[in-house]
Formats: sequence, C-alpha cells, structure tokens
Amino acid sequence: QQVQREKMKNQTRHSSSSKVGAGESQKQFFMSCPFLLSRRKDFTPNYNSRVCGWHFPHGKAAGPTRFAWNEGKAFPHISQPTKRQKKMLLATVEDEGRPEPGPSHLGTAQKTPSSSNVLVLEIENEMLRKENDKLKKELEKQKQTFSFSQISSHPDIVNYYTGLPDAATVLFLETLLSKFDLQYHFDWNVQKMPLIDQLLLTLMKLRLNCGLVDLSVRFNCCRATVTNIFITISSALYDILYVGMMENKIPSRFKNQTSLPHCFQPFPNCRIVLDCTEVAVSNTESLDTQSHLYSHYKGGTTLKALIGVAPNGFITFASDLYGGSTSDKAITADCGVLQQLEAGDMVMADKGFTIRDILPAGVSLNIPTFLVNGQFTMEEINHNRLIASARVHVERSIQRLKTFHILSYIPYQYKKLTDFTITAVIKAHSRLIVIVLGPKVNRLSVKSAQTHEVNGRFISQMCKSYFHSCQRKS
Repeated sequence: QQVQREKMKNQTRHSSSSKVGAGESQKQFFMSCPFLLSRRKDFTPNYNSRVCGWHFPHGKAAGPTRFAWNEGKAFPHISQPTKRQKKMLLATVEDEGRPEPGPSHLGTAQKTPSSSNVLVLEIENEMLRKENDKLKKELEKQKQTFSFSQISSHPDIVNYYTGLPDAATVLFLETLLSKFDLQYHFDWNVQKMPLIDQLLLTLMKLRLNCGLVDLSVRFNCCRATVTNIFITISSALYDILYVGMMENKIPSRFKNQTSLPHCFQPFPNCRIVLDCTEVAVSNTESLDTQSHLYSHYKGGTTLKALIGVAPNGFITFASDLYGGSTSDKAITADCGVLQQLEAGDMVMADKGFTIRDILPAGVSLNIPTFLVNGQFTMEEINHNRLIASARVHVERSIQRLKTFHILSYIPYQYKKLTDFTITAVIKAHSRLIVIVLGPKVNRLSVKSAQTHEVNGRFISQMCKSYFHSCQRKS
C-alpha cells in the first residue's frame, strides 16, 4: 500500500505543471500575472492552489499563456523562420529570378544585409534594365522615320517615290552630291539626317509633291528643315545636272546623227524639237499679274516653259518660266535657245512656232503645213504625217515630265522659289528620267580649287561611266 501511495503521488506531481506555495510566494506568483487577478478577483490562492499544465504550452519559465476565454480570439502567432529556412527562401528567390510580392518573411534578414541579398537586388535590377531596353526599342520602332534603307531593295517602290528605276541610280546621285560641300538655304546645316535621306525627301517632293507636313512627319523633322533640305538639294542637282552638263551644250546635229531614230531619217539635219508646256499656278490679288498669267489655251493662270528635245528623245534644253499669256514665239526669242543654233541646223516645231523670221542665218524651220486652199495636197499630207511621227518624241518627253507632280500645281506665293529651270537627264537606252527643279543660285562650293569648266568635265565623266556600266549590265 505504501508503494501504491508513492506511485499515485508521483503521477499527481507529473500531471500538474506548477505548484504554488502559500503565503507571500503565492501572492508574488499571482501578482506577476495580472490577467489572472483581473479575471478572478474573488480568488485568493492558498497552499493547495494548483495551475493545470495545459496553461503552460511553452514551459513553466514562460508562465501560463493559454486560457479558455482567449481561445480563437487572439491573432495567430507567426513564428520567425530559422536560419536554415531563411537560406532556403533566398535560394528559391534566386532560382525564380524575381521575388513575388506578398508578405515578406525576409524582414529580419534585410536588417542585416548579406551577399545573398545584394545578389538578389542585382538580379532584379538587371532584369528591369533589360525590360526597360526592350520597351525603348519598341518605342523607337514606333517612332522610326522613313528612310531610303526601307525601300532600297524594292525597285518598284523606289520608282514610285523617286521616279528613278532602281536604288543604284539614287545612290549614284548621292555620290555626285557627296563630292561637294552643300551650302544650305537657311544658313544652318542639317546634320541628323543622312544625305541619302535628304535626297530621298527631295525626290519625293518632286515626284509626289508631298506636303511639308507630310514630309516632316515621315522623316521626323520640322517643316523648316524640310524646306531647307528641298531648296538646297534641288538647287544642288540643278547645278550638277544642268549647269555642269547641259547649259549651253545642245548636242550638235552630227552627234544626233549617231543615234538618229528611224522616224527622223527624212530629217537628218534636225538638231532640236521645240514645244512649250504649262504648269498651273494659283491666282493672285493683282489683276495685272493675273492678266499676265492667264492662258487662253488652258483657260486659267499658268506658268509656261519651252522644252527642247533631241531626235533620240533626250531633253537638251529647258527655259525659265514665263506667264501663261506669253506666246511661244516670245519665249523662243527670249530664252536663249536660238543663240546655240548654227548654220545648217534644222528646228522642228508645232504650228504655233512662227519663228522663221527670228532664226539665225542658215537655220531652217520645219513645221506642219497650214491649210490655205481648203484642202491639203497629197504631198502636204505626207509631209505633215512625217512631222507628226517625229514630233511625238517631244510630246512623250513632256508627258514623262508631268509624272512628277510638282509640276501639277504651284502656289503663287512660291513664285520666287519657282523662278527655276526645268531640266531632265534621260538615259537614252532606257526610261531613266531625273527631274531637277532649282532656283538660279549656286548652292555648291567645290572642295578643291577647280574651275567650273573642270567640274563640268568631272561630273560629265562620272555620268558617262555610270551610263556605260548600265548599258553593259543591260
């Protein structure tokens, strides 16, 4: 029995978590737990008072923390991760590349920076930098300007925008321009846009007559830059292709005979075929100016120019622009084409060119026969038919000029800028046409101290070598 009583006493001691002494020690224990006293004010501990071990989940030293009245009401306790758990979390973040947002369990680890934290931040920074670069590239693609490189591999698109057959011809013109120092019209240089794109802008204005706003949006520049480029490049092309190669250089009749078409065999001495073309222009406030510009043939205000074509279809002369009311004879007498003719030359023209009395001595005129007796004779019919079959060349050349829509309509406020010579350089064995519109001002300064005559020979030699290479390819 004594042994059984000892066993029961030991079991009772293990089942209870704490034994509180009487007297002053009892009061000190319960005073250290004010929540117990606040809950049981009518309770006075004594020698036999006991506290169940259920109230001590963390041991006797931590004191009682579990009570029936706070079960399910207090916030759940979140234990801090151990050092091993922290390392595992950091390794998981490094594998994923970027930490996911949410409740961070690394708050205590961030208070003590380590190499792992720095590595995570560097990885995140690198990923954000790559994403930023990707977005910048996408934005640049959306803002990408129109350039020659986008169309250079498509000959049909090059021909549509420039009027030239392929990219090689455009690059050839760019090579000619690069031989000179361009002096820009507004006295400030265009540096951000490549020369090839400046040439493309000019050719698009000549070919399609695009508006300034349209070109400024396409090439991502202001309208003043578009105007500066267009006037400068067109003037430079005028100086290179016309002044350097064609001015006062109408091919002689002996040179024409080397490439005389079959329809010109009855006219071996023909040196040039003349005709006029008109360009529509807007009305002005001045009635005198409107009267000078009004054309009875077109029924509106126009600007008029004289075009001279060689028998092989090559445009060899283009005059300044005159008012639409100016007669063909007056333009022919004033433009200077007659001063280039020699004795033995023949000029072919339309009926409107009654210029026989102003031709130089020894120069003949071949125009269709006028109807005098009410009916043409058979000889006159055959003569007119031969002239018509030959004159069709100049009409087709003028028609090719009109494919450049800058000649479709000119606002009168740009009249000062349109005091230009319309010229064309045509490759005889193909349909190559280069239209040049330029004011009569020198926009080029040659890099070396060469004379204008030497420059003309240099450019002419380059053009001849290029045309010969094209002929060999064809």
